[in-house]
Amino acid sequence: MEKIIARVLSFLFHPLLVPSYFLLILFQLSLPEATAAQGKFKTLLWLFVFTMTFMLPILFSFLLWGLKYLKSLQMQEREERMLPMVAVAVFYYFTFYALKQLPIFPYFKLFMVGSTVLVLLGILINYFYKISLHLIAWGGFTAALIGLSFQLHLSLFLWLFLVIFISGLTGYARLQCKAHYYLQINLGFLLGFVVMLALFLI
Repeated sequence: MEKIIARVLSFLFHPLLVPSYFLLILFQLSLPEATAAQGKFKTLLWLFVFTMTFMLPILFSFLLWGLKYLKSLQMQEREERMLPMVAVAVFYYFTFYALKQLPIFPYFKLFMVGSTVLVLLGILINYFYKISLHLIAWGGFTAALIGLSFQLHLSLFLWLFLVIFISGLTGYARLQCKAHYYLQINLGFLLGFVVMLALFLI
């Protein structure tokens, strides 16, 4: 039963869903662009981000699995992760580039830059050591909220508490799935947190 719960949590809090979750939080904040944007535009924007950062990378992974490049969609082996991660970096950067043309949500564009950098660092580290991609994403998410809070002088305590709680749940799930050890999880969160926070504060 615990393994089933862990797999469900691993999917619900998949790293590829983090950009979509972050954008949803931005929609809820009292930012000028969030208030000015109409509901239909917000929906289209979110669907674009969801498609680019989740659907297309997932479809690409299914394609690789169908071509027998991946033994399983869980990508347990370090070597299996390389090509899907390169594809994710490309999709993330394209998302940033497409949104760069629009004068809206500058902090989401910054988040996508940070996410692209983190994926590239993940590729580099993964060449030598298997690190938790789930926790890299959630560490980056946590840091982005802290950076946003500092930059905009907003109290984001409740959102921050929720994201930290989910990060803990995700770490637990990855351990239960035997996908990672404690060190791989902690290093993943630390990497995501430090890189994203530096980007937001600098």
